[in-house]
Amino acid sequence: MAITRHLAELVLAEHKHRKISGEVLLLGRQLVLMTPDEAQALVEKLGLPVLSTAFIDYDKTPHPYPKKLISDASFFSLFSDAVVKACDVSPYEGAEIIFSLSDDVPESLLKRFDFIYNGSVLDNVFDPAACIRNASKMLKPDGSVFNYEGSAHASPAYLKFSPDWFFDYYALNSFADCQTYIVTYSDVHRDPWEVYQFDPFTADGALTMPMRLPPEAMVVALAQNSPEATIDRTPLQNVYRSGEHAPYLTAHERFVTSRRRAVIANLFKGTAPPEVPAPQRQSLWARLMKQPPEIAAPPLPPGHTHLGTLGSPNFLG
Repeated sequence: MAITRHLAELVLAEHKHRKISGEVLLLGRQLVLMTPDEAQALVEKLGLPVLSTAFIDYDKTPHPYPKKLISDASFFSLFSDAVVKACDVSPYEGAEIIFSLSDDVPESLLKRFDFIYNGSVLDNVFDPAACIRNASKMLKPDGSVFNYEGSAHASPAYLKFSPDWFFDYYALNSFADCQTYIVTYSDVHRDPWEVYQFDPFTADGALTMPMRLPPEAMVVALAQNSPEATIDRTPLQNVYRSGEHAPYLTAHERFVTSRRRAVIANLFKGTAPPEVPAPQRQSLWARLMKQPPEIAAPPLPPGHTHLGTLGSPNFLG
């Protein structure tokens, strides 16, 4: 569970859109892959002041990097006055709140948090639907949640997620906003990411087709609660709805006008997206069938917009 420099930029963009304050809950202790100086430089790069109340503390969990990395709470203190706590299923990494996200949420945590950061928890649990509902239960009526989960990767996780899974849940449950992205990379921590904005419908209301993913990819979804939102409506995947897309399409039309979308897109201002996505590794099936290697990925399907590259320079070295 981590906050890479790429994810940190997205968190800071969220803060620029809507100030992160009050109480923050981290789903799992987060390894912030920056030193204090690097984190401060990133905050300043995005035009945010480093607060006079900021404190410097170092991450105390085991990690393979030679640098002394800033702790998760210390990272947030650079730009936010929020109280930051972590929850986990065990006290192994020093979380302040111990309970299973798959089980009932303690009453003291209901509707409590202004901002929840899900650092790739759902792909490691057996019941992710229960977990996304429970995370929603802990949000204040106008609170926001930041999710990132593996979509295509070789790491030891139970599950892989599509952007539709997040969009459909937040759309059907009438959240105020949900912005969803696909990111691709070679090394998730060390390399820049290519970021693609995802929309489940085209401009004329037609369903979009899935994007062909490279071997390594993840989904990022930022959602904002609303007083009218529910938590227990279960989506139906788009191809099985028999044309009953109305609540999803209504939410999509609301989400595309969100200022949050524009603030995130502004991270890539001045960068020129390539006309064709980067070459993809030949699939195992293609190699077994002795098919010619692919030169490049096919053009992006409608509903996927390449925003640009995130996470340069490489702070890890």
